[in-house]
Amino acid sequence: MSTTNLPTLSYPVAVDEAARINKLRKYQVLNDNDEPAFKRLVELAKSFFGMPIVTITFMDEETQYLKSAHGLGEVCRTSREVAICNYTVLSNDVFVVADLSKDSRFSQNPLITESPHLRFYAGAPIILHEDHKSFRLGSLCLMDTKPHDDFDEPQAKVLAQFAMIAADALQLQDKQRDAKHANEMKSDFLANMSHEIRTPMNGIIGMVEMLSETELSDEQQEYVDNIKVSNEHLMAIINGILDLSKVESGKMTIDSIPLNLSTLCNEVVSLFAIKARQRGLMLDYHYTESLSPYVQGDPIRLKQIIANLVNNAIKFTREGGRVSIAVKHVPNCHYCADDTDHPDHTADDTAVSADYMTVCIEVTDTGVGIKPESLEAIFDAYDQADKSTHRLYGGTGLGLSVCKSLVDLMGGEINVDSEVGVGTTFSVLLPLPTIDAAKYETWQNANELITDEPSHERAGHILLVEDDAVNAIIAKKTLTNSGHVVTHVTDGQQALEIFAVSPDRYDLILMDHHMPILDGVQATIKLHELYDPQSLPPIIALTANAMDGEREKYLKVGMQDYCTKPFKQEQLNALVQYWLIQQSSNQE
Repeated sequence: MSTTNLPTLSYPVAVDEAARINKLRKYQVLNDNDEPAFKRLVELAKSFFGMPIVTITFMDEETQYLKSAHGLGEVCRTSREVAICNYTVLSNDVFVVADLSKDSRFSQNPLITESPHLRFYAGAPIILHEDHKSFRLGSLCLMDTKPHDDFDEPQAKVLAQFAMIAADALQLQDKQRDAKHANEMKSDFLANMSHEIRTPMNGIIGMVEMLSETELSDEQQEYVDNIKVSNEHLMAIINGILDLSKVESGKMTIDSIPLNLSTLCNEVVSLFAIKARQRGLMLDYHYTESLSPYVQGDPIRLKQIIANLVNNAIKFTREGGRVSIAVKHVPNCHYCADDTDHPDHTADDTAVSADYMTVCIEVTDTGVGIKPESLEAIFDAYDQADKSTHRLYGGTGLGLSVCKSLVDLMGGEINVDSEVGVGTTFSVLLPLPTIDAAKYETWQNANELITDEPSHERAGHILLVEDDAVNAIIAKKTLTNSGHVVTHVTDGQQALEIFAVSPDRYDLILMDHHMPILDGVQATIKLHELYDPQSLPPIIALTANAMDGEREKYLKVGMQDYCTKPFKQEQLNALVQYWLIQQSSNQE
């Protein structure tokens, strides 16, 4: 289609032209983007009317955009001056020209006199009704290179119906965009709140740990212990918000590595054995002997799912009750089909594509139960089933929502069966690839961490880059108690300046991420620009940014590892000790 050497053409403009174009900008269709909904509609219209050229068009001040055009080759836009659709958006009626070459308005139009030599046009306005007004935003057009005197009123009415469907699709896309944006805003807000809370939480937890190491009376020790318990509850809530944010923003990923399911379940049972005994509960566990323990999955997320269900069962079961965990195989389940497109299937050498088995993990309690009308909301993070239950027993209800999201990501399903006053059973069905013991052992041996204890602890000079005063006190106290020398600065720029004075002085750098003037990521990049990376000491990110601060992000800018806040003293010491040993080995 040629639109060069155009004659000066006049075309009509609607009275509400400015408002129409503003609406189009709001709906984000003044572009060449592919729109699947429009493509399906155009294909349906082409099939129904049997016309060689079908398209949906939208126009701004200068350009006509052709959406999902059939029969026009690669053309996706034309000049506004040659657009026949200028006339379609003038009224609510279908605009039909049986023979364009005989119509004085179009006889000299390049689309008629040159390729594609159009002769027939029928366009239905795409009309939206909003704010008590009607907006004719675009056109659904039928065109042919030969005239059509046979296009009648019934066909025009059907074309108008197609245009109404296009208007509905336009509104639906806009609502989906708004919903996606709102969800992203919500997830970002939750992630930011989680980050902002984790920094002061590190201060609280660290100070309580330091306080517990001082001389305390029995009464004071009891107070400190209660603060620790409250800290654990608060961290569980924060981690729940963080996980929910990751799921909703699409940043939650599921690993698929060899694991021993029986061992994993035993670890969870051991974790809650003391808690169950303290509450006067029986904790039963049964793992079906015939069930292969060697599977592929995400051990961290699997443990999170089971632990959350067991924790809830214990929480909502009164003294003298029973909590049971059963792990079994579900034969002939629809999840067991050999499907190489399964969400858990990977091309990894350790994967076994031939065999999936469906594992059923049941957690049953004799607790308070859930009302029938509340079961539908039990997995909804934003519409919790029974507010009084959470006031009585504690928690936010985020755990079950996260569990369901994780199970969904694993390609499984979670169900609940409950009776008030009798108890509740949660059933998790997961399709997991099976592997044999030999492949599990091979993977374990290849990935087992070397944990040889050093003959003595390494002490080093640590450059601590941390802008939060309380967190700096905790980190300095932790490090100096382990025999390290600590130099503390409060931003990345200061870190660069003090490092430049004596680059060989420091054995390791602990780098906060979010700081004024120059943040930790920027400072690390600058260090790599100014110095030979091989001569730099290990740089460890010390950050509350657990949502976006995944390990790979920090490795990419030149850091060696990361530690999330709030951290435990032994956790930080172990990480520092590991990298000091690595540094010493490299130098030797």
